[in-house]
Amino acid sequence: MNKEVFTVRTIKPENLHILTRLFDYNNVEEMISENRRMIESGAGDIFCLYFGDILIGELRVRYRSDDKNEAADGRAYLYAYRIHKDFQSRGLGKYLLRTVIQRLTDCGYKELTVGVEDDNDRAKHIYESFGFTEILARKREEYQGDGYEYNLYMRRSPDLRNFIFICGSSGVGKSTLARALFKYYRGALVEQNQAPEVGSFEGNEEVGGLFEERICWDWFVSTAMCYWRQGLKNIVADDFDDLRTADIPVVFKGYDYIIIKLICSDYEQHYRQMKNRGEGLIDFDLLEKSSDKINKRAPLVNEVVIDVAGKSPEEVFRIARDCIDNHKCDFDYEYEKPPMENFYSWVFANGLR
Repeated sequence: MNKEVFTVRTIKPENLHILTRLFDYNNVEEMISENRRMIESGAGDIFCLYFGDILIGELRVRYRSDDKNEAADGRAYLYAYRIHKDFQSRGLGKYLLRTVIQRLTDCGYKELTVGVEDDNDRAKHIYESFGFTEILARKREEYQGDGYEYNLYMRRSPDLRNFIFICGSSGVGKSTLARALFKYYRGALVEQNQAPEVGSFEGNEEVGGLFEERICWDWFVSTAMCYWRQGLKNIVADDFDDLRTADIPVVFKGYDYIIIKLICSDYEQHYRQMKNRGEGLIDFDLLEKSSDKINKRAPLVNEVVIDVAGKSPEEVFRIARDCIDNHKCDFDYEYEKPPMENFYSWVFANGLR
């Protein structure tokens, strides 16, 4: 079905009786009475999904609660999330949830909570995909004679940046961090290894060296900018040649961006991580020289350095998230590209062998 025929709007107190289409209440009058009080007092709303004039889904929101874990200033509680059985498995539940989250975000809510029972794997998967991953509390409730236990999950709305660049030598966890940040910020993920394979213009020789690197970089930049022009934020980007890191302050000047450089001051740890990857042949002599060059390079504009030595991927993620959320971006700066010999480049790697 075309989603353009679906609408999401809050229900009026006089229409609460139609909610029985979605759930078999033991006491309908009690349900109507309690939700009328909630809506009329401004303590909450019920967002309903309609197909034409037919109610097919609901998601209730409380703006105030006796339990401050659920709802307080800047935090709202989502519950009673239902889609009529005749309209399930069509993506409409995600459409309703996404719409409600966007409206609450537009109203200034930075934190949202939901309750999910242990055996509701489908709901847990949906909520997790929308960023509800932090468990706040274990709760038990009764409703119209039925009791149940559940975990209270929270979603924090991250501050929005334009671009998050991740650089560093091989084997320090760039891809692991990039995927974790993408899962958390839910913007977009651009990795240069995603660039399509290409041939030469003449079709009779291999593409390589500078020409190949330039094509990959241009694709990388154009893809990231395409996402940005479509309104996406927190675009995570990695896997580009280290020499191209020097171009970021030129190409992306005026945008809200941060560069996260991962280093590993413990080479033995770095060696073990690289060895355990088991991805083809590894030149460990080049690894040591290239990582030393990258580690010693002075920070660029809007670049922060994270040493992964002795840290788990989860610790690195938390440090990176704090940097992203709290780093003050410099928009108006003078910048002179450092000499290329300060950077490691796979195109010119033979100079380090």
